[in-house]
Amino acid sequence: MLTLDVFSCNYWNDHLPGHCLEYRPIFTMGLTKDALPAHYGLNFTKTFHSKIPANIEPSSVTLPRPFVVFVTGVGKGLGYHISLAFACAGCSGIAISSRTESDLNALDSALKQAKVLKVVCGVQSSSSVSNLEYLVRSLWGRVDVVIANAGVVSAYIEPTTASPSNLPQGLRVMDINLNGVWRVSRAFIPLLSESRDGLQTLISSGSMVACSVSSQLTPVAYNVSKMAVMQLMECVAIDHGADGVQAFALYPGAVMTPQTRNHAANEWSEILDDDEGLAGAFCVWLSRKKRSWLSGRCVSCNWDVEELEMMKAKILEGDLLKYSSSSSSSSSSSID
Repeated sequence: MLTLDVFSCNYWNDHLPGHCLEYRPIFTMGLTKDALPAHYGLNFTKTFHSKIPANIEPSSVTLPRPFVVFVTGVGKGLGYHISLAFACAGCSGIAISSRTESDLNALDSALKQAKVLKVVCGVQSSSSVSNLEYLVRSLWGRVDVVIANAGVVSAYIEPTTASPSNLPQGLRVMDINLNGVWRVSRAFIPLLSESRDGLQTLISSGSMVACSVSSQLTPVAYNVSKMAVMQLMECVAIDHGADGVQAFALYPGAVMTPQTRNHAANEWSEILDDDEGLAGAFCVWLSRKKRSWLSGRCVSCNWDVEELEMMKAKILEGDLLKYSSSSSSSSSSSID
């Protein structure tokens, strides 16, 4: 019998009604942040932030120069605000990609502080992602931070409507959320490795629901894609750490974005109340210096960064913030 450590896939759904593979959300269960199991890690630090705390406010940061950032999925929501955060912190260059040109133009007009490369690109295309890397390399010859933010979640599906016709939605979620991150990582890791005088940081968008094996909250495909991305970041950290690359899976908070609104309408308005700029501010803090002790781990923008740094020894000693299994509470080993 396996028992799982912090950020484990415990069986929350044991206490929930039956569910289908496609999706049945818990709109009627009075969901609150406090109701989430402890192993989700939401309250890993004692202090929980829903707004940007003063100590990670991007406008108070002075990034080294040159400092080049690449962000995917910037059209709306988190990617848009992550880009703004790095521009506010003084990055010298920023490459932005989205599937929609009008969204890129809107963000470009707001990024007045940095040189901008905007490219229409979907992460489902390996050739498009590779071309984007070529453009970044040609323009700047370096990249300091790559943020694989592009992602989707399927709309609400009633159990009675789950059928083979819903399969394309699940496959699309997996292809963008997981394969898209893999394509971006594969294309940009060589340039990150070569940028040895920079921060060499790869950040992917994770989710607390990676800890869930239930479709009661979000679709199975979404949960699995986010769990796999977290494992991918650990692999990147191990395989490319010797070259200076650091990789993180970021929980970007509970934010009402166009994606989540399309997914659950206003049903989650009470819990999706985090500041939409919080994830961007945390990304700036995370990548403004080397944090090799956190590399390969899951982090949340809701955590207090000073408390997190004080927990460094505990995290390293217990090898926390990674998926692991154990046969007892006193020993653990990575899942192969």
